[in-house]
Amino acid sequence: MALGEADILRYSRQILLREVGGRGQERLLAGGVRLGASGEAGLTAAAYVVAGGTPVVPDARPLLEGAEGFLVPAGHTGESAADVLAAHLPGISSGARAPGGGGRLAEVPARWDGEGPWVALGGDGARGVVVFRAPEGCAACFAATVAGLGPPPGGLAGVGLGALGALILQRLLLGLGPALGARGWDAPGILTEGTVHACGRCG
Repeated sequence: MALGEADILRYSRQILLREVGGRGQERLLAGGVRLGASGEAGLTAAAYVVAGGTPVVPDARPLLEGAEGFLVPAGHTGESAADVLAAHLPGISSGARAPGGGGRLAEVPARWDGEGPWVALGGDGARGVVVFRAPEGCAACFAATVAGLGPPPGGLAGVGLGALGALILQRLLLGLGPALGARGWDAPGILTEGTVHACGRCG
């Protein structure tokens, strides 16, 4: 997908980054991700991913209490995230598939399918955790790691976790970073390396 003049103007700050550039921005625009989110973490991630140029298609899960007021107006709790986000966040598509790719970004619990990349937003006690897998990463190891997580935290911790998840997803779409990994969001500005649990084949 060649960049047009409008694309260059809109994404100029991102294009200036050495790790992105013009070719990388073309990859972000040509990609796509299916979103499974109903809270602050997933909605934050969706906003950042869309702002970077990657199309996002949310599923029909209902918005949780607390998610409204962040990206959507009050009074939408319980409504379909797909419908609400499509109405209030430019770049969100209510179509059945993410155009140009099969990536998946979702809050735990979620179903994981397609070739990837996959980014899971979850929680481990009071901290948030992002588990990620590039297409070449082991799906069984990813599933084993995500299995120990609960839903992501809410509030400011969820917002920070969502921003981290979006950044990791963009790096995977650009072909950067490891094929499999986990990061903990303990507090604003405090990231920790997470443990990936090996599957029976890889262990």
